[in-house]
Formats: sequence, structure tokens, C-alpha cells
Amino acid sequence: MNDLRAPTGAQLDLVWIETRIEHWLRFGIPETSVRIDRHRRRVSFAAGDVFALMRWLASDTGAVTVSIDIVRVMPPGEPCAVLPWITGAADRLLRQTGDGPVRAVLDAITRIERQPFDPRTVCPDYWRDLDARLRAGLRPPLYCRARHEAWLWRRTAS
Repeated sequence: MNDLRAPTGAQLDLVWIETRIEHWLRFGIPETSVRIDRHRRRVSFAAGDVFALMRWLASDTGAVTVSIDIVRVMPPGEPCAVLPWITGAADRLLRQTGDGPVRAVLDAITRIERQPFDPRTVCPDYWRDLDARLRAGLRPPLYCRARHEAWLWRRTAS
């Protein structure tokens, strides 16, 4: 039987053509994962999930582009961004392109995991702050236990 209700999450395709196009999740746990063909896998996330998507692309001239996006899947009806590579409602928390900025984001994720926090549970404002500071050429902010506990308290208080 067909389910005609609108999807409540988001979907995206992960593409892997070695040395040409490589998409992978740095963190995030898909709700479903379906292999489309030998180069593509479609993953879906539930509303509220947060994930980091790494994208690497090489051109025929040898130029390489690398980027990272941290995205929160939004429930239907909430304000959200339209992201061309995602189907469903999503809020982009961070987008960085280029070797240096992407490396800084990956370092921040590693520091968070060592504390140990799950990056999926980090305050969304932290990812926005990190994005803004990197764009301005400033030092990345640190994520600490006090900031995390304040976020958890704020989430339960609202």
C-alpha cells in the first residue's frame, strides 16, 4: 500500500566514485540506508537528527574541492533552508569549503568527541558560531561541558 503522507525527515544520496566524487558522513546515524547502485546509496534522517556531510570532488584538471556541511533535519512546517542535495526540510548549521576551513571543522569535531560528547547532540548555536568565526578568520570557539549543559537545560526548559 502506498503511503501518501509527506515525508517527515530528509533524504540525500551519498556518491562514491573513487578519485572523482566522494560523499560520506563524518557523523550522524541514518534512519535508513538503501543501496541504489554500485556508486550511490540513499540515506534518510528523521526530524531533529543532525549530521555532517563531507564532499570531495576532483576535476579533470586535477583541481580538488572539499567541503563539509552540518545539517539539522527539521520537522514539517518549521522554517528551513532549501539545500539542492537534500530532499526534505533542513537547516544548514555550518558550511565550509576549502582545505583549511574543512580541517578546522574536523578538528573541532574531534575535540568534541574527545570530551566525550556526541556531535549530534551539540548545541546548534555552536555550529553556527564556529561557521561564522571561520568565515571571519577568527579562532574557532571551544565547546565545553558548561555550554553543553546550558544547551541541554535550555532544551528541556522550552
